[in-house]
Amino acid sequence: MPDIMGRRKYFLLSSTVVVGYLLWHAEGFHCFSSTRLRSYSEFSNRLLHSSKFSTSGENTDRSEPQHEAWNSSARKVITGLSAVGAVETGYLSFTKLFVPGGIDNICGDSMSPDASSSCGNVLNSPYANIDLGGTEIPLTLVGFVAYVAVSLLSAIPLLARDNDTGRSDSNRIAILAITTAMATFSSFLLSLLFNVLHQSCPYCLLSAGISLSMGLVAWTSGALPANRKRDGVKVGLGSFVTATVASFALFLSVDEAAISAYSNNVMQGNGLMSGQIVALADDSKKTNIPPPPITSTSSERALRIGQDLKSLNAKMFGAYWCSHCYEQKQRLGKEAYRNVQYVECSKEGLDSKSSLCKERNIPGYPTWEINGNLYPGDMYLDELEDIIQKELQKVQI
Repeated sequence: MPDIMGRRKYFLLSSTVVVGYLLWHAEGFHCFSSTRLRSYSEFSNRLLHSSKFSTSGENTDRSEPQHEAWNSSARKVITGLSAVGAVETGYLSFTKLFVPGGIDNICGDSMSPDASSSCGNVLNSPYANIDLGGTEIPLTLVGFVAYVAVSLLSAIPLLARDNDTGRSDSNRIAILAITTAMATFSSFLLSLLFNVLHQSCPYCLLSAGISLSMGLVAWTSGALPANRKRDGVKVGLGSFVTATVASFALFLSVDEAAISAYSNNVMQGNGLMSGQIVALADDSKKTNIPPPPITSTSSERALRIGQDLKSLNAKMFGAYWCSHCYEQKQRLGKEAYRNVQYVECSKEGLDSKSSLCKERNIPGYPTWEINGNLYPGDMYLDELEDIIQKELQKVQI
């Protein structure tokens, strides 16, 4: 299930960005209209001062502004990165649209406890498609179109050796706009990946890395034209805001029912469904029922938290049938959770220690015991960090 705190953070961030967008939009029309007029003006000046139309025979090159050519190496880097991104997203889009079960085939058995990634869960999640009037468009297809656009914008001037100043400047600003939007949108997708889905996906990480790299290269290699810096910055800001609003819309377009169904599918793949859990719990003959395996990969932050929890002799009291316990484990990831002592409180659960749970008066599941103190509830990483910091201060005193 999606976390409520995550939704609030998205709402606050996106609301702030929307306000910024409205403020920027007041000057947006002026920006583009003035850009169009400036382009016509530059064309007229070049036409009037060109040798073809000059009647004086003077060397008119002195009166023309010198063209500032953009670093061709940067164009080649962006062309190469976008080509790789287009191949990856094109392959995933074709597989998803035309090959039955194709995503599961290329991702492997993501539900296996020994799986190194869970890309199938991510690429088949409710956030992996855009619903347009009942037609679902894979996000990978949108990414493919964006990568192809960047590749063409970067490569064509190299092949055509176009030295027209106006066209070159507009081309560079267009590259800045698209790569900025892609980098921004990829950042939000990474946030969804780690903070909402709690999954790992090598294909997603590769695509995000390519998008962020293209944006970084474009902004640091001089793609912003010196004579149109203001226009370039405004267009770049507009792309950032547009991508942010689009990310917010994607996040809100997925309802709770879809996320609930997705969570049940993940648990079903792990061999565990809520209905089956209840049935097993009602059967007194069933014992040693294991909790669902953890499929998510720990982030660097979660690994640090896991080490701190280990140093504080942390325990987590839970039950195999508890969905919040499962979400807590997924949030930490399988690597970090190995540092936590899990106490099974259900009598039917594997290695049950129900008597210890009663002795400790565990109020609900999950409940953390950190440095001897009980903290009930499903904790987010920042909440665990606050508790750890407080308990470490007690130890130091």
